Amino acid sequence: MIAAELYQQGRPLVVVTRRAPAVAGAWARLQAAMSRGIVGGSVDRMEVRVDVFLAELPAMREVRSIFREELQLGATLQEQIRSLITDQRRREDVAAGTRPTNADSLAAELTAAGFRRELRSFQLENLALIQQLPHGADFSVPGAGKTTVALANHTLARARGEVEQLLVIAPLAAFEAWREDAAACFERPPAMTVHAGATAVDSDVDLLLTNYNRVASDYDRIREYVGRRPTHVILDEAHRVKRGAQGVHGRAVLDLAYAARRRDILTGTPAPQGAFDLIALMRFLYPGQDQKILPASAYNERAGRDDDVLRETSTAIQRFFVRTPKSRLGLPGTTFDVVTGAMSPIQQAIYDALLGRYRGDFELDRPARRQFDRLGRVVMYLLEAATNPMLLVAGSDDADERGFMHPPLALDGGEPLTELLTRYRDYEVPWKYEHVKAMAEQARDRGEKVIVWSTFVRNIRSLATHLNDFRPAIVHGGVPTQDSAPTGALTREAELDRFRHDPDSHVLLANPAACGEGVSLHHWCHHAIYLDRTFNAGHFLQSQDRIHRLGLGDDVTTRFTLLLSEDSVDETVNARLREKIVALAALMNDRGLVRVALPEPDEDTPEQPVVSDDMQAVVSHIKARLDAA
Repeated sequence: MIAAELYQQGRPLVVVTRRAPAVAGAWARLQAAMSRGIVGGSVDRMEVRVDVFLAELPAMREVRSIFREELQLGATLQEQIRSLITDQRRREDVAAGTRPTNADSLAAELTAAGFRRELRSFQLENLALIQQLPHGADFSVPGAGKTTVALANHTLARARGEVEQLLVIAPLAAFEAWREDAAACFERPPAMTVHAGATAVDSDVDLLLTNYNRVASDYDRIREYVGRRPTHVILDEAHRVKRGAQGVHGRAVLDLAYAARRRDILTGTPAPQGAFDLIALMRFLYPGQDQKILPASAYNERAGRDDDVLRETSTAIQRFFVRTPKSRLGLPGTTFDVVTGAMSPIQQAIYDALLGRYRGDFELDRPARRQFDRLGRVVMYLLEAATNPMLLVAGSDDADERGFMHPPLALDGGEPLTELLTRYRDYEVPWKYEHVKAMAEQARDRGEKVIVWSTFVRNIRSLATHLNDFRPAIVHGGVPTQDSAPTGALTREAELDRFRHDPDSHVLLANPAACGEGVSLHHWCHHAIYLDRTFNAGHFLQSQDRIHRLGLGDDVTTRFTLLLSEDSVDETVNARLREKIVALAALMNDRGLVRVALPEPDEDTPEQPVVSDDMQAVVSHIKARLDAA
């Protein structure tokens, strides 16, 4: 006999045990099937990650039918499998259209449950589908009211006795929006707290706010809260777990899914890199069932933006998410100004010297991990050189996002780069800095405000000095939120409030990692300038939506200005972001996303450029520039 049981103390695992006189072939078949998920055990015992065990249930059936082996499933595991079957049947009912819901009746039910915010028609339509599904995804564009719809969905689930409490996992920047919306939506706001770790959560907390880092670092306490009562778990900006089990945050969140009674995800950019990004999201919503939802082609990461993969994946997931596109919000239009400037002589010389340094270092037929790690640093150096070469000798700031950390450029003291960098500060100001200053002056003269986006915190610090006369507000990873700041410290919320309401503060300097999500600035600012951008399409799209969202007046035009250094990596990044946004638009069946998010129509731009990988695109740029020299 072979026995299996699900254990959820700590991280969820299925313990599979062989008991005499089990057939050796049956045990070997299970070991082979579960091998990628085995994390411990012995000769007659396997500890298997629950997601792998559930994905390999067909192997269990084989053991029973082919080897005639007796199987004994524990009560907790049986309950989990029954839950999966129930979820699948509900999904199939929704797909077949056998679970109609009247939006008007939902509105009345919400009012009776003490939900006082009136939903717009498209929000009610989204809610009607989400509440039919056992677990739902809202992929509406930022600013469409996903938080409000999620709170309405929780209200219905709680009023019907399906759940008793709510856990929201969100970026720190989104906490303010959740607090404000909860206060505005409920006649009697729930008992809410922010989980700061170190202590257990009080038993009377009805809504717990935490962030992705905290789930990973304090998993046991958060798991204890979820297991205390039937819990609704919502992932806000859920694209942050796209790496799934390969990422620390994703692994913890996926493990937490098994303890939740209901699960929902919110993100306006669910697949910024292509169809492959959806795998982790589906695994959170429907553990062990993602391969029944997604096509096999979606699991090929390199093909994630191929036309046929996008079409097939889009068709497969249409039944399991809602999306309000920008066109449905009735927003006024956007304008894009692409400003391409020539680097000044010393900056150009520095950039060319960098290209020469990396000649021959990167061959496309040698994709070693260390090679791509090194190339990642090269990308940072090229982006810095195209914007402000002085950043090269400083390296990343402690407040930079972890993925952008890199050391200073190594110099031996005798090479041309050393002399060029030494002279730079005395002879030149980067053209992008001067252009931003000119636009800030124009904004001040008109009594307007402008937000300047940069990936690098050192750029923000340097630009703050350059724009000191405009009293810039500053938001980046080194500026704490009010929930984590020591007494008396300057906070992100205070800086945002100063930008919004201080008539003398005309500029906000921010990076997308800290300010690109959960912040609304559209009532105060209608112009965003991009000093630099990376290959992260999610950052680009999310940052746009800080000032282009629901609530804008019909007479407001939102303006985006992209600063690109001529013949630099900036142009490579621009082309790659176009490809990713076009792919996301196809995946979400939202062609209007391209018109809103990109600076020019896409009709004349190939949707499948020759280079299909970010690193390959950089290598191609380096080679092309050197060949042209």
